[in-house]
Amino acid sequence: MKTQIIKLDINDFEKCGNIWDMQRQSDLAKQFYREMRDGNRTTYVYTIDGTFIGEISVVKDADDADYTIPEKRLYVSRLIVKEGYRRQGIGRKLVSFIMEEAKAQGYSELSIGVDLDNYPALKLYIDLGFDKVVFIGEDRYGKFVKLLNILR
Repeated sequence: MKTQIIKLDINDFEKCGNIWDMQRQSDLAKQFYREMRDGNRTTYVYTIDGTFIGEISVVKDADDADYTIPEKRLYVSRLIVKEGYRRQGIGRKLVSFIMEEAKAQGYSELSIGVDLDNYPALKLYIDLGFDKVVFIGEDRYGKFVKLLNILR
């Protein structure tokens, strides 16, 4: 079994449908595709024997200073692992990978938003250094928090 984290080529975008229901979430899929095409979103994919199992995306400009600051702070806007592969450390590997990738690109901070009732995700992010609360709020999906990781 060969595992790899690769940068998603926009020509392979549709393969992410193996991870999440891109048809049911077509507006989100279109938004992500546009952001990739325009160079604002970079997505990395965790593969097992070439099959897409998980993905993580970073955004350079989220038009929100809590999330992005040019050349300083990237926003982790998407982390998802295919059902059946969750709680096996894949999310941790993807977040750790993106932390190293951001540092290599000269960024010193990563931000993330997470629903307050998503305890496994909150624990993961806090364990990985997203330990500064930037904002607590509520939107149409419920209560959430914006967290910051100062990359070391």
